[in-house]
Amino acid sequence: MSKNFMGKVWDFLGLVEEDDAWTPATPSPASVTRPSSGNVRLIPNKPSDGRSSAAPRPELPRIPKERPAPSPADVETETLQVEGFGDCPHLTSWYKASVPVMLDLRSLSPEVAQGVVYYATGLVSFNQGEVSQVGDGLVLVSPPGVSVPSSERSRLSKIGMWPSSPGT
Repeated sequence: MSKNFMGKVWDFLGLVEEDDAWTPATPSPASVTRPSSGNVRLIPNKPSDGRSSAAPRPELPRIPKERPAPSPADVETETLQVEGFGDCPHLTSWYKASVPVMLDLRSLSPEVAQGVVYYATGLVSFNQGEVSQVGDGLVLVSPPGVSVPSSERSRLSKIGMWPSSPGT
């Protein structure tokens, strides 16, 4: 009898004494039961004449594309001094909460910084968020419909997270 992958691994490691311990058993038709839960819908077999007997599929719920955006006065940007890929879950949680995040990638190697930017780009790609380079090693990740007001830009400029310009 052929063994599955885990059976071969256990045999190699010497952890199995029986020869057929990891051979999957085929269930007998009598042991297969119908689900008793009411929230399981069984799909009937197709008729042999090729016609489909399945009922039309119900419409999927429509998810609104527009979320209520916070007012520009309420927006405060989170700053994240990225030390590696371990900081990406923090970026995700703030992004899901519709908070723009300023990533400081200046202390990373170019390869790791590029990987974090790729992660951020993938994060925002499904709902039209925005990833923009603000300065050398500074990347702003903005959720859809959220912009950074000038008051927040001046606050970020004071802490060195936004390049200072004559108009800001």
